[in-house]
Amino acid sequence: MLSDAYPVIKILHAMLALLTLLFFLWRCRAFFAGRKLSRLWQRHIPDSIDTLLLGSGATMMFVLGLSPFAGGWISVKLLMVLVYILLGMVVLHFGRSELVRRMAWAGALVAFIYIALLAHFKEILPLAM
Repeated sequence: MLSDAYPVIKILHAMLALLTLLFFLWRCRAFFAGRKLSRLWQRHIPDSIDTLLLGSGATMMFVLGLSPFAGGWISVKLLMVLVYILLGMVVLHFGRSELVRRMAWAGALVAFIYIALLAHFKEILPLAM
């Protein structure tokens, strides 16, 4: 059954989250250094990892019987994932100035850390501690 595979899916999800962060940092470093990611795999591998991350997260929600619209920590986590994605888009595509891109980069890292904390503690944590 799928519920028997939950521990494996959870570990896979955590590994994919780490890979997502590492590729994001790598892509941002290259971008801020002025290097273009010209090879096809350099652009598509991170997107594939993000897709697998989303799929593993959806699978875990299904196995645990969680609804993304029920409120609580899972809803906040999904909202923060959306914030992380949008800030990443500003950094890598839509930021009009270096300052805007760097601020979006810092915001994306804060969002990622908050997502990880939500996943670990499974409760909504205040942003200001």
